Amino acid sequence: MPALRCSHRFLLSLLLLAATLGLAGCDGPGRDTTPPRPTAPDSRFSGEAMVGQADVASASRAADGAGEAPDARIEERRNFNLQFDEADALVAAYRETHEACVASEHCRVEQGRLQTPRNGLASGYLALRVARDRVETAEPVRLVAESPALSGVEITRHDRTQQFIDTEARLAQQVVLRERLKELAQQGRGFSERRIQDLLQVERELARVQGEIESMQGQHRHLARVTESVAITANFQQQRWVEPRQHGVLAPLWRALDRSLSLFFESVGQVILVVVFLTPWLVIGLPVLWLLSRLWRPVRRAFSRLGDKRRARRKGNDA
Repeated sequence: MPALRCSHRFLLSLLLLAATLGLAGCDGPGRDTTPPRPTAPDSRFSGEAMVGQADVASASRAADGAGEAPDARIEERRNFNLQFDEADALVAAYRETHEACVASEHCRVEQGRLQTPRNGLASGYLALRVARDRVETAEPVRLVAESPALSGVEITRHDRTQQFIDTEARLAQQVVLRERLKELAQQGRGFSERRIQDLLQVERELARVQGEIESMQGQHRHLARVTESVAITANFQQQRWVEPRQHGVLAPLWRALDRSLSLFFESVGQVILVVVFLTPWLVIGLPVLWLLSRLWRPVRRAFSRLGDKRRARRKGNDA
């Protein structure tokens, strides 16, 4: 009878647990579990003169950011396009921005690429992550925003407040559920062997809840990282200037002449490469050919004499 009473108690506990799971799914973001957030910074920045060239929707969202609530979770991205006339100026600007971010404790370089091909245009790309409360005064942002090579700015802002609150609420509910499952598992260890299946079911549920908690913790950390910092991307491009003669009635003629000269000099270059390639073989091959010609004469004479002897022998036999 005591074992039966324990079984009834355990089944009652499982029913209460199922009801708790159903109520946990009904809880919404109404619980005030959001930690205090610092006030969102002003949306203006030193390159504000270029915002007019950005996307209209993105610019309007950036302008509306001044009236955000203090606890708003906003994911912000700023993309700067810079065009340079010379490769040296591009490389200098890229390295200066990169070094400024490395030297700052509020900036982190997530990705960097610099290409200076021998034939072609130079280019560079920097992906930075700057603290939101320092983005207006950060030296890397100031360098790209105030650069005379700045040709365009694009700002995108996404409100992640609701997603952040939902994640925190679900995480808190799962933590409470995990503690309850631990209590049930601790009570179930004293059951008889006939109730071992119920204990295993509680252990499996506890493992599942623990996995969901770890996943939610990762999502929470990611949301906190992308909303507490601003993603800065800078594209460095060397500009190819178009000459006036490339536009107009005679443009096809000029392009044909340029292409013809290019093909001509390319053919001359190929001939030079062939000559340079064959020169060592000519230096080695000419003495070898001369030596073979000197050796071939005695051999040819010997074959000629051998042929004469055979013909003379055939004539003698015929006679």
